[in-house]
Amino acid sequence: MLLCGLFILPLRIIFFLITLIMAWLVASFTTCCISKLGLEPLKGWRRNVSKYVLSCLGRCLFFSMGFHVRIFGKPASFSESPVFVVAPHSSFFDGIAVIASGMPSTVSRAENIAVPIFGSILHSLQPIMVSRTDPDSRKNTINEITKRATSEGEWPQVLIFPEGTCTNRSCLISFKPGAFYPAVPVQPIILRYPNTLDTVTWTWQGYT
Repeated sequence: MLLCGLFILPLRIIFFLITLIMAWLVASFTTCCISKLGLEPLKGWRRNVSKYVLSCLGRCLFFSMGFHVRIFGKPASFSESPVFVVAPHSSFFDGIAVIASGMPSTVSRAENIAVPIFGSILHSLQPIMVSRTDPDSRKNTINEITKRATSEGEWPQVLIFPEGTCTNRSCLISFKPGAFYPAVPVQPIILRYPNTLDTVTWTWQGYT
């Protein structure tokens, strides 16, 4: 641990910061002059840069944190499945599912778009914003998911964590129906962290 702390950790931190700054610059470039309200989809070069370059940088970010990602199966295309459902949801590290599935849009809290650096990266993914202070937010979110899932590829695919909250991964809890309202095919994605000592889950209390 001492040798890793002295030699490997500083290199990981430097690599992480460089990659993060590059991702922020790319995200800011692709979304310049684009409203954060997300009323129109990214098109042309903006969408391609956001999808392919940020995907590569995202993999580098997770690699710098020590994640070695293995993918079993193949992400469906929009025509096959406009919606991804991912479970179990236990940590912010679950964002690796976004990278592995081809950079789809996500459902996120409206406050997250204002977070420095990470907010710009999130904006480039064209998220569906949820406001917990707006009484009509649930209805608006369902309508937006439906609109994107039936857009025939005009919008990116939508990725949803249907449990709606983080758990301790010991079981699945009831899925919220938002991902299924559009009545289109969904592709399930399961996340596993096979490390012997669980250093990922941050929700220890909950169902047994």
